[in-house]
Amino acid sequence: MIQQLSAPCPGENTLDALGEGRLSPAEREAVVRHIDACSACRRLLGALGAAADPATRPDVAPPPKDTAASGPEELGQPLAPGARLGRYNLLHVVGAGGMGVVYAAYDPQLDRRVAVKLLRRDRLPSGAEDEAAERLLREARALARLSHPNVIAVFDAGTFDGQVFLAMEFVEGSTLTAWLRAEQRPPEAVLGAFVRAGQGLAAAHAAGLVHRDFKPDNVLVDRGGRVRVTDFGLVRRADAAPAGAAEGAPAAPPSVHGTLTRTGAVLGTPAYMAPEQWRGQPADARSDQFSFCVALYEALHGERPYPAGALAAARSAPPAPPAPPRGSRAPERVRRALARGLSLAPEDRFPSMESLLASLEGARKPPRWLAAAAVGGALLLAGAAALATRQPPGAVCGGAAARLAGAWDGARRAEVRGAFVATGAPYAEEAARAAEAALDGYARGWAGMYTEACEATHARGEQSGELLDLRMACLGRRREALKALVDVLAAADARVVEAAAQAASRLPALDECASAEALTAPMRLPVDPGARARIDAARARLAEADAQRSAGRYAAGHALAQQVAGEAKALGYRPLEAEVMLALGRIEAGVGDAAAAEASLHQAVWAAQAGRHEAIAAEAAVALIQATGVALRRHAQAHQWAGFAEAAIERLGGSPRLQADRLEALGNLRLNEGHAQDGAAQLERALALREALLGREHPAVADTLRSLTSALVPLERHADAISAAERALSIHERLLGEAHPEIARDLYALAFARASSGAPAEAIPPLARALAIEQRAFGPDHPVLVRTLKGLGNARGEAGQPREALDLFARALAIQERATGPEHPQVADLLGALAITYGRLKEHALELSYAERALALHEKLLGPEHPDVVSETYAVGLAHVRMGHRAQALPYLERALALADRYPLEDARSTGRYMRTRILYYLAETLWETRRDRPRARALMTRALELCRGGGEAMKEDVEELTRWLSERPR
Repeated sequence: MIQQLSAPCPGENTLDALGEGRLSPAEREAVVRHIDACSACRRLLGALGAAADPATRPDVAPPPKDTAASGPEELGQPLAPGARLGRYNLLHVVGAGGMGVVYAAYDPQLDRRVAVKLLRRDRLPSGAEDEAAERLLREARALARLSHPNVIAVFDAGTFDGQVFLAMEFVEGSTLTAWLRAEQRPPEAVLGAFVRAGQGLAAAHAAGLVHRDFKPDNVLVDRGGRVRVTDFGLVRRADAAPAGAAEGAPAAPPSVHGTLTRTGAVLGTPAYMAPEQWRGQPADARSDQFSFCVALYEALHGERPYPAGALAAARSAPPAPPAPPRGSRAPERVRRALARGLSLAPEDRFPSMESLLASLEGARKPPRWLAAAAVGGALLLAGAAALATRQPPGAVCGGAAARLAGAWDGARRAEVRGAFVATGAPYAEEAARAAEAALDGYARGWAGMYTEACEATHARGEQSGELLDLRMACLGRRREALKALVDVLAAADARVVEAAAQAASRLPALDECASAEALTAPMRLPVDPGARARIDAARARLAEADAQRSAGRYAAGHALAQQVAGEAKALGYRPLEAEVMLALGRIEAGVGDAAAAEASLHQAVWAAQAGRHEAIAAEAAVALIQATGVALRRHAQAHQWAGFAEAAIERLGGSPRLQADRLEALGNLRLNEGHAQDGAAQLERALALREALLGREHPAVADTLRSLTSALVPLERHADAISAAERALSIHERLLGEAHPEIARDLYALAFARASSGAPAEAIPPLARALAIEQRAFGPDHPVLVRTLKGLGNARGEAGQPREALDLFARALAIQERATGPEHPQVADLLGALAITYGRLKEHALELSYAERALALHEKLLGPEHPDVVSETYAVGLAHVRMGHRAQALPYLERALALADRYPLEDARSTGRYMRTRILYYLAETLWETRRDRPRARALMTRALELCRGGGEAMKEDVEELTRWLSERPR
């Protein structure tokens, strides 16, 4: 007899093509049949899938496999963080299936994170949209009737802009498929997860519902090990006939290799469908039981119970009943239960899921005599040590809060409160309460993550010991940071009290201690124990330096960070060097030394790249957007850092916290460039992310609202700007009380929004209150008062009170010159404000004198072509015009226009629409009156008119004035 040679195994390219759907039907059929009979190919296919699919990571839910090739238009929805769907803010894609894309989202109405599932129209056959929409709504109605810990909870369903959506609880974790792939799990752990999923199915059956598409991809496992059954899109009443089909009517069979749920007459996933579903007969609870047993058999044995295509042919030639493969580790009782649940005839299966689960649960519990013998033997052989290994999870992983003793506990709370009150600051009590609330929240989060990390290894067996060690080391560093900050707060002065709540809200993020991507990055400690000890000690001092910075003690923080920088260099450990340089850069940015901050942050990026410290590379790049783009106005370079930051965040798995930081920095950059529209859009996306991550009542949310106010004003969205400023003020008042200095910043933003809306008088009360808060907190001559004095002076001048404005500007100038000397940009700004005020008083000689001083100082400090030079150049020209010196005015007005035209029209600074219109007006009038070039004068005035028309209602009077000027002067 001639032996038949087996077909050669397909190569990796063929297997890749199979997974991506690029094989022809005949090729696909042949490969699937080969894989079914070849264990080596099955293992290879699984390895390729695990390597290519982020769903294999145990800590995140799987993204859709075709997202990279599908843009927002194909998916039917925007994918950008912060996009809105009805009342929901979409955060990011977390998964996709045959019909739906699932987004992490935030529900501002109920203040919680949710998962939003959207119908994927690109995956539907032509004409199937209505049926798919009905299926998704049917899923919502079915799940709304269920309330069970092992069934996903549904909150809302409906349509928005033609898109059907479903809002349900957000599960931090992965699919059961990914959980099984993540590591080799003992049969007991696999069986336990499936029993809990089965309990969810049983609850559905008790409610009279049939799932009809049970498979591991439709089961979620959260980080706490809780199992939930989801994707009930094919659910129906147990007594309902299939839509559009007569009872028992045959249906076209699905492909034997299909992995997506069918949307035609036969519904389900082929690999897990019961024989009656293949025959087009109604599915009932016993059909779900069959699918459940297929999935459990596959999870325990590494292969499916029936060969590919066998069930499709079962109508004429039923396959042999399944037998477990050799070497199976499943208990005999489990094998018997599975054999019965996998019976081809529904009547031969268990009468219910409860009966099947009872049989499986019995298999999980050893006989009492065996358990007793095991315990007795352990006592005899190993004594108490063996008993310790059998402690319940609570005993092994309990007491997390106690591990914060000495960092944040009752004694430390009393220390901090006593130190705050001892400063005598008028806002000390409110600041203490706000700081305590923030520190309590951080401590609760730390304890919860400590317990979860411990139980993931010791209780649920779903996390390796190595990853547990990395998580605990990360949490140890967070504890050191918490202790360092509390040490600073316990020795507080008035400045620390002022910054305490903000400092507490800026402690290092805990979520990085749950990120496998960040923790398992190829960054390794030295082997030498002595070097590792020195690195740990250096990091503890660095935590103290960062705490000093957060509390506003920049000098102390800078000195300590400089010491650690020298140690990091000597150790030659690049990750530590990156951390130190980031800390130094933040301190230098905090004191306004943008050039030094940029240099330090550059070093942080390079050291992080060399040491493969991905998180620090991302954070330093985000800081560089602000340092280079906003502080130093090198916009092109800042955009390069924004791109680098985005890539670094993506390498970390898409940290929402860092993404919010990046969006806020990018928004400030675009606003600084003069692109207020895009700046506001970026800041609104940052705000949505911050609210979703931190809640609506958080200091960081208030900070973003303040930035957003500045972006909305030049867009003339005055009502929105005022609303954002009022909300920031409300948040800080609730958190900090009404006397805290942070309130003054919010009041200033509110005044700015009100004054810009054309109501300068309405800006006076909030600015007066801000000034009173700052004077009470810092005294009458502190430099922090300068900005508020200047703002109040501007408001009074605009409101027709120039004498009062003059006194405010003079006081601010005296304080500023005492603090910084006469050569400072703020001194130049105040000189310019005095020039404007003397102009309003018609004291034009003084107006010209102050304008010339302001121009000379700005040119010296900023350079002759800086945007801020425009307004001072114009002011000198205007003073000459008012004094009748038209010939002297011309070169200043010409130069002001040439400078302004170099910058975007939308620039919110001194080169924008209003300033350009004023320059054009006075230049045109001067040219006309001096008879130098009347045609050009008309052309300039016509250009000014067009600019005013583009300014909307706010420039209506200017339009009328310029129209009248042109009509009264002959061509």
